Amino acid sequence: MDTSLLSRFSQTVESIHFAALQPEQWPAALERIALLQGAERTLLFTPTVSPQDGGFVLAHHIPESILSEWALHYSQHDLWTACTLLNGTPKDGDVVMSHELVPDAEFLGSVFYREFLARQNIRHMCCGIVFSGCSDHLPLTGCSVFRPSPAKVFDQDNRASHTLITRHLSLALALGTIMRLRDSEFRLATSLHALDRLHTGVLLLGPRGNVTFANRNALDVLAQGLGLRLQSGHPLTDGLGWLQASTPNEQVLLRSEMRAALANDFLRPAHFSNGMAIRGTSGSSRLTVHTVPVAEASSALWSPSIRTGALVFITNAAKVPQLDPAFLLKIYGITGAELRVAQQVLHGQSVQEMAQQLHLAENTVKTHLKRLFEKTHTKRQAELIHLFITLAQQY
Repeated sequence: MDTSLLSRFSQTVESIHFAALQPEQWPAALERIALLQGAERTLLFTPTVSPQDGGFVLAHHIPESILSEWALHYSQHDLWTACTLLNGTPKDGDVVMSHELVPDAEFLGSVFYREFLARQNIRHMCCGIVFSGCSDHLPLTGCSVFRPSPAKVFDQDNRASHTLITRHLSLALALGTIMRLRDSEFRLATSLHALDRLHTGVLLLGPRGNVTFANRNALDVLAQGLGLRLQSGHPLTDGLGWLQASTPNEQVLLRSEMRAALANDFLRPAHFSNGMAIRGTSGSSRLTVHTVPVAEASSALWSPSIRTGALVFITNAAKVPQLDPAFLLKIYGITGAELRVAQQVLHGQSVQEMAQQLHLAENTVKTHLKRLFEKTHTKRQAELIHLFITLAQQY
């Protein structure tokens, strides 16, 4: 893969998640999105909800005067938004391009283009649907990039990369601080919506280790009696209760893992391969548990209303998300041998277990892991696992 493109993509993703924690960095993130797509301008906004009503508008290289003119005089003539909605309710993650929405002749003759866009030298648009607006808590949100005339139209490569950027924006917006709503309960619902969409079980632990949230997949796994369960606690102080393993030895190890994550000692970070296998009473490994500090995974999950101390990822060995080899090769340059190790990461195996499973020397596995860190620009356990879990959801 083009190393320059990979570098720009990685820097763009990094800037998006940094902006989720530091909202003043959104202008820099939007600029990187424009550069990645070969565009001049970027607009991240809620087209059907004004800022006064809880929406937002963030822009790169689009003056406030233009945004105000659009809102006051041309929003009702906005063919792009109207055609997107007329084509049916857009889905989360959809990417639409202007030349697919409306015939050129109709567009060039429209009030929207002749009186507004042409004056700004805006000709082509590519928009990612960050949120479709189907949820009461997440209004229709789009991220559009714009090219002038006579620049070429956006193509399928732009669609592919913008689809990925849109996914990262959805996580950043939902888990970050930009969706500042009117009360803490609304912010809580916003953040948990993103976790509920993951195909991997996720628990949030409070500072004492009690479970404060479980997404749908976690609840499904815990209900199957595969070696983990929730033990009820005090209904007013313990949230959903306490995570329990079905055997005494595994319970000791599980408690140790959770205590270490809650302590979050940055001088002694856990090695990324230290996932815990839960065998239960059957003796066969069926679940894998990774427990990571929130500060390491995404400190945007902590707020006065979400006092989260750690994240717990629970993976069913029979339903481990599958990574797409062609996609990882194209985006990160990950080889087939490295992909096999990457897939084992989602199984939570140690280096020794990976080596045995793949019939490789341990040093070879370590070399592949080192390359995975380098190619994905990750440094820690949580980053690598979270990246692979997120990417696996695309397929």
